[in-house]
Amino acid sequence: MGWECVDAVDAVSRSVAALAAFVGGEPSGAGVLNAGGGDPLRDAADVCLDALTEVARFEARAAALKVLLTAGFVHAAGALAPPGRSAQERSAQAMAVIAEIACALTVSEGTAAALVSESQALTTALPRTLAALQAGTISWQHARIVVDETAHLDAAGAAGLEEHFLDPGAPKPARGCPAGELVPGRFRAKAR
Repeated sequence: MGWECVDAVDAVSRSVAALAAFVGGEPSGAGVLNAGGGDPLRDAADVCLDALTEVARFEARAAALKVLLTAGFVHAAGALAPPGRSAQERSAQAMAVIAEIACALTVSEGTAAALVSESQALTTALPRTLAALQAGTISWQHARIVVDETAHLDAAGAAGLEEHFLDPGAPKPARGCPAGELVPGRFRAKAR
């Protein structure tokens, strides 16, 4: 789990550097207006759209990092727990882990519980989805849709769905644009 987090942090750092380059390293965004082409307004608009695309990749990479860190925390907390616990003690431990994550992220415990569940699925059963999220080619919403749509499939079915939508080299890949280029609602409809 440790190297995956390092790789994810590196990807997020690259995204931040790319965003800084888009805006000329100036937090105000004044560098956007210095794109240097024929039409300064068109150049500024193009740079802004390119930067928004990079922001979307950054958000996906940050979501992947959140997934890895959540799964890492759950694993570490489980390893720290004493052996031979009763079902009630295990339940209390799980609730404590969720409460800790909720507090760290300033979200509700329900949202934290969903993140724990989604993180477990992505790190254990959906490697292509996690890889696409880390690469920034799908959004967090897309990743959650894959988790939802594979929740009741066996391992082979989940792998098949991932391959169909996330592997362009698959024997029968999804037709049309890549999954990450579909709006999430359309992607969910196709995945179903």
